[in-house]
Amino acid sequence: MKYSILVLFVFLLISSNLSAQSAQRRRVIDDPGRMNGVAPVLDDPFGDIRLRVESSPPPPAPHNAGAVSVTQLHIPSKAIKEFQRSQKAFRSGDIRTSVEHVQKALQIYPDYIEAHNVLGLCFVQFGEYQKALAEHETALSIDPRVAQTHQDLALSLLLLDQPEKSEAEARQALDLDPQSVPARYLLGRSLVAQRHATPEALEMLHQSEVAFPDASLVLAQIHFIWGQTDQVIADLRHYLRAPVNADNKRKAECWAAQLSQQPLPTGCPAEVTRPSFH
Repeated sequence: MKYSILVLFVFLLISSNLSAQSAQRRRVIDDPGRMNGVAPVLDDPFGDIRLRVESSPPPPAPHNAGAVSVTQLHIPSKAIKEFQRSQKAFRSGDIRTSVEHVQKALQIYPDYIEAHNVLGLCFVQFGEYQKALAEHETALSIDPRVAQTHQDLALSLLLLDQPEKSEAEARQALDLDPQSVPARYLLGRSLVAQRHATPEALEMLHQSEVAFPDASLVLAQIHFIWGQTDQVIADLRHYLRAPVNADNKRKAECWAAQLSQQPLPTGCPAEVTRPSFH
C-alpha cells in the first residue's frame, strides 16, 4: 500500500527588534569567509526569528522512502477513508474539519502513523506546538524509521525554540531520506537558529531555496552581516524570482535597490536598512 502525507512549507518571520534577552544570547557565527581567522561577535544578529506555516499545503509527497511498517499494512479501510477526508479538508484550508476526520481515523486505528503526523501538523497551524510535538513523538514510538516523522519533529522542535534537538531530527530525516528537501531546509534553519552559519548550513539553505524561497532571505541576512553586499543582492534577486508574500516582496525590492544604488521604488526609505520580513 502506498502512503502519502502533506509536506508543509515553512516560512520565516525575521524581526529587526532585538529583545531584552539578546545580551544573554551573544554568539559567534562560524564564518567560512572570516578574515584573519576572526569571526565577528554579533548580538543576536537575526533578531527574533520565528516560523509560521503557510495555510495552503503543496500536493502529497511519498511518506517514506524506506520499508513500510507492519502496523501500517493493516490499517482498516474506514480509517483510511477518514484520513483521506482529512487531507481533502486540509488542502481546502479547513483545518478544523481536517482535525475532526484525522481524529476519527485514530479512534479507528490508534497506530496510524500518518494520521498522527498530520494531526501534529494541524496543531502547528493552530500554534499549539507542544501538542504537535506530542503527536509526532507518538508516531515515532510506533515506528522510528519513518523519515517524515523525524522531519515533522524537526519542525515542531524548531517552533518550540529547541534548535539543537531540531537539528538532530532533521539529520535523522536525511539519513532515512537523503533526497528530502524540507529536511535540508529545516537543518539549515536549525543550524542558523543556533547561530551556526557554517558552510553546511549555507549549503542546506542553497539546496532548498527553490522549494523554500525564504531560505534566500536567511542567506541574505547572513551575507549582509558579513558585509558581502554583492551576495546579498544576488540572494534577494533569487528570492524575487519566486512567487512570494507581497509584503516581503516589496521589502526585498527596496533593499535590493538600496544596496545596488538603483532608483528606489516609490515609498522605499532612502537609507540602507535591513528590513523585517514576515
